[in-house]
Amino acid sequence: MWYKIDIIKITILFITMTCYNMQSQLNTDFYFCRVVDQGSDMPVVYATVKLVGTNLGVIADDKGQFKLPFDLEVSEKISLSSIGYKTKEVFINQLKKGQINTIYIEPGIEKLETVTLVSNKNKSVKKFTAREIVNNAIDNISNNYPQNHFSYIAYYRDYQQPRDNSYKLIFNEDADIEYINLNEAIVEVFDAGFGTNYLTNEENQTLLYKYKQNTSFLRDSTLAIPYDNKTKKYLKNVIITPFGGNELNLLNITNAIRNHDQLAFSYVDKFDSDFVKNHLFKLVGVRNLNDVPIYEIEISTKVGATGGKHYAKGKIYISKENFAIFKMSYQSYEKEVKEPLYAVTVEYIPIGEKMYLNYITFNNKFEANSDHYFKVTDVVFNIENTSFDIFFNRELDQNSITSRNNNLKITYKEEKLAIKNILILEDHLRVIVDKKKLFSLPDFSLEKLPQYITIKVKTIKDLKGNTLHKVPKVSVNQYRELFVQEVFPEKKKNDNTASMNKFKPLSTSRINTFEGENVYWENTPLKKSKKN
Repeated sequence: MWYKIDIIKITILFITMTCYNMQSQLNTDFYFCRVVDQGSDMPVVYATVKLVGTNLGVIADDKGQFKLPFDLEVSEKISLSSIGYKTKEVFINQLKKGQINTIYIEPGIEKLETVTLVSNKNKSVKKFTAREIVNNAIDNISNNYPQNHFSYIAYYRDYQQPRDNSYKLIFNEDADIEYINLNEAIVEVFDAGFGTNYLTNEENQTLLYKYKQNTSFLRDSTLAIPYDNKTKKYLKNVIITPFGGNELNLLNITNAIRNHDQLAFSYVDKFDSDFVKNHLFKLVGVRNLNDVPIYEIEISTKVGATGGKHYAKGKIYISKENFAIFKMSYQSYEKEVKEPLYAVTVEYIPIGEKMYLNYITFNNKFEANSDHYFKVTDVVFNIENTSFDIFFNRELDQNSITSRNNNLKITYKEEKLAIKNILILEDHLRVIVDKKKLFSLPDFSLEKLPQYITIKVKTIKDLKGNTLHKVPKVSVNQYRELFVQEVFPEKKKNDNTASMNKFKPLSTSRINTFEGENVYWENTPLKKSKKN
């Protein structure tokens, strides 16, 4: 008779790795493109791609890559733009299928000495300091951004990326692991205007049109982090507004421009009242976007705002014509640490007379214990020969099992059991104990054996040299990103649709049907080919 003893509580961990072939990914219904700096051959990160003559478009990712459906019939051309570059138009029929189309765009930078503003009142030329420009930008938020209803349809995604090679070593992979737990969605965000509280106003709602957990990329349940961060486990040294919300709301709350009168994140705090107070500013030049001159200003925190252990820096881009904020990038660091604790970039573009969100991306560092380690998975007791079969998730290094006394200890109600023999089998150890001594123990009960038995195993290694039950830590960045595909000024939400619950994960939200199902698409990143 066999008795199974559930000494080890097993968590089922779904980790999938797929061998990828780059060419097979390109043989789909999409054109694949990459936007590259003409001078440096470096990718143009988060470049804006618009279908000419429409409000529809897509944002290139952090590698400058984007994709377009073959069957888009609303335009013959796309325009590519980014702050500091000349806008370029490309005919869609010139793009080639089954390969990555590299599109070069040309930098165009205006020199610092031209940073002036002409006053219409007296026709005089005035130069502004960087601090004055930022103050003017904050003062003009109500003029430059929509105060009435509007909506936008966007591609949302969240995922993790390893910060170092710790995760790669755990899986013994040759290729870098770039995306873990990639979740993707198409959403429509309804906003009653910048004068309303984004989270608490009932007219500010989000509709979910598509949602999927992308199983083409690696998934690791130990890194599927809680969206609310109530224990502050995953946003160490980061303070985000306490109003809370799910993963999408957490991202939108970090938009300091939209939520200019609310707490955003350290050390921007309330953008209206704290941003200028907490930072130093340096005017470094003027860049252009579609012939609009834009101030480029460096940001750095004052020591009094951050203390001696942290600092933050970034850039803000402000229109020379009306002080509209086009873009802000911001990173916070620990002293003497190269990689940021968190980073946020938000960009707006003009549509008509107002500025609307183009994209926002936020990432933060966190460390977690990986569940992918050498461990005991099960213990089975055989009453016939009084043996314990101890199963492991990896093949044993037999040389690490030196003696029965050093490697194993079995007790019943704190009473040590005599081990007669240890057999090393293919996938487990069989530990045979003295039957007579076991059954003669005071208060011995076969029915209560699982309750009172304790097995301790130590100094055993797998074939790769990993020590039993040594839990590795992995350091990753958690990303949340939203890329707008189309904006609808003055649009209000239809009452017949199901809004997303702002305080529950996106995965639990009801998916709405909509007419544009084939018009908007997930800009899923390309997977790296795995080396064989």
